[in-house]
Amino acid sequence: MALQRINLTGGSYQARAASVAAQRCLNLYPEPVPAQEGEPVAVAHYPTSGLAVFATLGAGPVRGLYQTTQGDLIAVDRATVWLVRPDGTTKALGQIDPGTTPVRMSDNGLALVIVDGQAPNGSVAAGGWVIGLPGKAGAGDYSTLIPIQDPGFYGSPTVAMLDTFFLFVNPDTTNWYVSPSNYGGEDAFDALYVASDTTAMGTLIGLEVVGQYVWLFGRHQVEFWYDSGASDFPFQRVSGVTVEAGCVSPYAIARLPSCQGLANGGIMWLGRERSGLVRVFLGQQTSAQPVSTWPIEHALQQLGDEMLGAALGAAYQEGGHVFYVLSVPGASSSWVYDVSTQLWHERCALDSGGAEEQIRSACWGAAYGHVFAGDRETAVLYTVSPDHPDDAGAPIKRQRAFPHLLTSGQRGIHRQLMLDVQQVGGGSVAVDWSDDRGATFGPAVGLALGAGGNTWPSLWRLGFARDRVYRLTWESTAANPGTPALMGVFLALDPVAT
Repeated sequence: MALQRINLTGGSYQARAASVAAQRCLNLYPEPVPAQEGEPVAVAHYPTSGLAVFATLGAGPVRGLYQTTQGDLIAVDRATVWLVRPDGTTKALGQIDPGTTPVRMSDNGLALVIVDGQAPNGSVAAGGWVIGLPGKAGAGDYSTLIPIQDPGFYGSPTVAMLDTFFLFVNPDTTNWYVSPSNYGGEDAFDALYVASDTTAMGTLIGLEVVGQYVWLFGRHQVEFWYDSGASDFPFQRVSGVTVEAGCVSPYAIARLPSCQGLANGGIMWLGRERSGLVRVFLGQQTSAQPVSTWPIEHALQQLGDEMLGAALGAAYQEGGHVFYVLSVPGASSSWVYDVSTQLWHERCALDSGGAEEQIRSACWGAAYGHVFAGDRETAVLYTVSPDHPDDAGAPIKRQRAFPHLLTSGQRGIHRQLMLDVQQVGGGSVAVDWSDDRGATFGPAVGLALGAGGNTWPSLWRLGFARDRVYRLTWESTAANPGTPALMGVFLALDPVAT
């Protein structure tokens, strides 16, 4: 029988029953090829970016990254706020309360505010800090970082800025509040600049700004507010509009930049409806919808509320793709939604023994023409790039399992499997397969890739099966980068009489 192309048309989809779907897409992201281009390939899978050490801060973990309005990169580790320069040198800007939980940052062009989610407690815990910004990037003349000790500041897990006002959530209450206009650390907070969740009257989890709307996240609902310019409280609720899905973790809220299919940007978060369990939502303007697949929702719902309450979400753009990275501390991998293609994939790192573990990156940021990531345990700051073949020296495991191949209930003889991949010198890929409908996989067979020419790596005489799932796996390193693009396989498969 002639070879037939087996395309990979989607992302990661591992159903609860492996016999339904066992398509794992690990450390690879799908990129559809527009049909009008006339290419035979429907979707190409490219390796996710690796990591390279850019700077080492004080003490881990790296709790937050932020690009200021002027363009500087600010990093926060266990207890220190750092200015990170384009050449990788750093300057300590001041100290905050030691901790390991994420911090969130925002600026109004004049001052940068940092919050750690804690309520102020005298000299023991400030909960928030403010520092004056220089007039331009690279100037370095930041003011002294000081704790926010105003009695009208109550702490907050998140901070956002709209129309010169900093916006905060009062922890474990139904209230949110705002700073004075053009706050720089000197002006007193106005005791009247406080409002409540007016519809659900539930505890507020966090907030973010999308366009000109304030998204106010409760446990089971999102309210929308806008700047009305009123004197008693400058914001007013958008009447009659809510999203009936709340927020599970304030640190999983991430604002999205504009991209294909999302012209004006948006927002993603890990949420829960009052009548159901957790899902991942995507919102824009004043509406939202779930975007997580059933397998991902099932996997998330097995983790429990305590783990999900610490979930981390971040968004970054690379090569035109906007990725929302969702990591749950304690889980062995992260789920990533490509907003540009509406497809999911999975990411993991490898420990010293080669076992899968959570990715090293806990926070993300962009500055100086690069994407940066902060380590979840150490004080290392990385650059994130497709030019890095590994994770700062550690190999990256990449894997793609194919759809089920059935021959109408008959046994089929698999005569030849030929890879359709980009060739690179020194690379190799391991091929294994399952003949029990995706439940278990047999020993892998290695295939060396060509040096970049017209080479078609193939396996022959692969036996009989009624239902087979093929899988490709490789560990990319500087010496063995694997393939820079996976398009699929060609298969010669003949049904035979049983």
